[in-house]
Order: sequence, then structure tokens, then C-alpha cells
Amino acid sequence: MNAQDISQIAVIGAGTMGAGIAGIFARAGSEVRLVDLNDRVLQRGMEQLRDAQKTLIAANLLSSQEAEAALGRITPLTDLETACDGVQLLIEAVSEDMAMKQRMFRRFDDLCPEHAVLTSNTSGLSITEIARATKRPNLVAGMHFWNPPHLIPLVEVTKGKETSDATAQLLMAICRRIGKRPILVRHDVPGFVGNRLQFAVLREALHLLSEGIASAEDIDAAMTCGPGLRYGLLGPLRTADLGGLDVFLAISTYLFAELSSDTEPPALMAELVKQGQLGAKTGGGFYPYEEKELSEIIARRDRVLLGFLSHL
Repeated sequence: MNAQDISQIAVIGAGTMGAGIAGIFARAGSEVRLVDLNDRVLQRGMEQLRDAQKTLIAANLLSSQEAEAALGRITPLTDLETACDGVQLLIEAVSEDMAMKQRMFRRFDDLCPEHAVLTSNTSGLSITEIARATKRPNLVAGMHFWNPPHLIPLVEVTKGKETSDATAQLLMAICRRIGKRPILVRHDVPGFVGNRLQFAVLREALHLLSEGIASAEDIDAAMTCGPGLRYGLLGPLRTADLGGLDVFLAISTYLFAELSSDTEPPALMAELVKQGQLGAKTGGGFYPYEEKELSEIIARRDRVLLGFLSHL
């Protein structure tokens, strides 16, 4: 089986990620079954998908005709057995709960054809543990898309201990076919690659904020107006190459010992969660959010991401 042969896709979970992933495959010409528990969730997922396509149309990356054709390739379903019948690739995009994922993969294994590849969009749970719920661990892998999925090109293809090289390479080829930039995560480590980098930065940002070294606004500005600009094109390792490894080594000799080495979730963030301040979705986190302001922030984010895409 090669990437061009994969045309029957099932996406399990119609939230932001599941709906977005379904749209990506549909726009690439695949027939997609989008599955969730009830019609209300499916309808909301389809509405999110339409909104994402409007962004692409406004950026001249998609025509109205292409958008409608893509929607016609998506079949919303509440019946998992129907969704799994004859499917070639399944992508699970439900909550980050290992027990739930294992239960679901046990069902996928029973319902899907024996040659079907089963993947999880988990942000960092063990692919090896998920695969143990099946009788085909060689055909189970991680396929982690990033939010917003219609704009972020990265997909982390992660091998579990028993994932075959052929399965991993097939998924890498599929990602390229649908216009994504895959990376191969060779070892099944928590958080894979992207979230390990992201949370290393977040841990230090929270340390700086907790210690009163700078405000939330200034910490964010230090990233967006400094290294974040370089990382958008170069990444941390090429940035070090261009800056001079001797310079970076010299800085490392005194700075590494000073960086946060916390091994527990930071108290500052835990307290905000305890107070019900979960970020933009509750109207407040490190910053307050009004509905109109939040829409403007997301629109500005999308414009910047679309600009980055033209250079990648």
C-alpha cells in the first residue's frame, strides 16, 4: 500500500482538531468519514470546518468551488461500525485520556480491516501503550497535527516500539501528499518533539513571571520580537549554527545552571486553573479576553501564520 492508494479515511472526534483534519484530507481529494457521539457535535464540527475554509478562501489558497467539493467528500456519522467499514486510514482525535484511547483502539482493531493503519492525534501520550490495545501494533502510530490544523504545516509521525518502518514511511508520504510538513519521531517519548520544545519555553516563561522578573506582556514580547522571529524560519539548532556554536557554548556554561528545572506543574498556572481561569475559552488566563478582542487576536494570528506559510 502506498500513499496514493489511501482514499478512504475515518476521523474519530469532530472537535477543533478532528474537524480540521477531516477538512485537510477532503481538500486533498480523499473521502472522509467524520465520527462523533451525536449530531449536535458533528454539526458544530462542520461549522468550524466551514469557517476554516473561509480563511483559506480569503487568502486565495482555496476557491469557493474547491471548498464546496471538499465538504461534499465528508460524511458525518455517529455510527462507528459504519465509519470503520472498509477504511484504510483511521485518525483518532478525542480527549487526552489514555484509558479512553485504549478502549477505542480496541474497538477500532475489531471493526477496521486488518490492513488498515490506526493512528492517534495525541499531543504526547505513549503510542506504544495505545498500540497494546490492538492486535496490530505494527500498524499503529502517532499522527499529531497542530492547531489550527488548516494553517500549521507540522505533523509529528511517531513510532511506537512495534510500529513498522513501512507504516511510518507510509504516513510520512501521506502527510506530504496532503501538503503537510511531517517529521519522524523515532522514539516514543512523552510530548514527542514539538511539545517538548514548547513546554521547555513555557516552563521558563512561567518561572520568569512567577519570580517577577518581567510581566506577561514583556515575556511574550521577548519571544515574538526576538527569538520567535528567527525560530519561525530557522529553528533553534540552525539559529545556534548561524550565531556561532562557540558563542552559544560560552553562554550555556553559565546560563543552563540558572534556568528553571521544575519537575512539577507550576503553582502559578495551577492556581489560575483552580480559579476557573482557563485562558481564552473562559475569558481570562494570563490575560483578560473580551469576545470581540479574542476574535481580533485569532484573526491577526491567522494572518501572520498565512504570511509565514508563503515562506516555508
